[in-house]
Amino acid sequence: MNSQQQSQQVYVVGSQQLQNALLTEFLVKEEITANSIPSVNDITVETLRTNDQNLFLVDYHSVDVNEVIAHLLEADQEVENDVLIAVFNVDDEESLSKLAGLPMVNGGFQFDCPQALLSKGIKAIFDGELWFPRAVLQTYLMKSRTFNKTFSRSEVNLTDREVEVLKVMATGAKNSEIASSLNLSPHTIKTHIYNIFKKINASNRLQAVNWAQENL
Repeated sequence: MNSQQQSQQVYVVGSQQLQNALLTEFLVKEEITANSIPSVNDITVETLRTNDQNLFLVDYHSVDVNEVIAHLLEADQEVENDVLIAVFNVDDEESLSKLAGLPMVNGGFQFDCPQALLSKGIKAIFDGELWFPRAVLQTYLMKSRTFNKTFSRSEVNLTDREVEVLKVMATGAKNSEIASSLNLSPHTIKTHIYNIFKKINASNRLQAVNWAQENL
């Protein structure tokens, strides 16, 4: 599998040191490379470049997820590597549904999530999947469809290359796979995706794929 060929790193982010240390220890036992950090502000662009895939597992109760996103969005544009976010310790499905609409957030785990499911979810996110309960995704997709119907293809000025990128993205391909398919660098793909998001007013891949299915 592609995920096995890439170097991967999980950063468990939060101020609850004992909880994070135990979670990190569990992930390492599951053969998932992991470190515990109190804040993403300690992570530099150089650090992100040391691994092909970086997943920030953020504690919902001790960290401002929006601050994490703001920091990593800026860093993500400077690296070719994958920068992903998942949130754990989430209270309920309503909170998960809100998280599903945020940029870079690829998964969410409730506070009572079994450890085995957490491990499975992390590996799925590294494989390019979204990891949310089905009911949460259905709720979010319904809202997203309503949102997307306010935009039409004729109102959005996408370049031919952006349309190509969006069509491949709509198949569920990861950035590295899109780059390989179109013979472009991963960094160029990231730039196209950011431009697409701005033009169609999408916050994340789920909205963009939904828009593509409606309009391309």
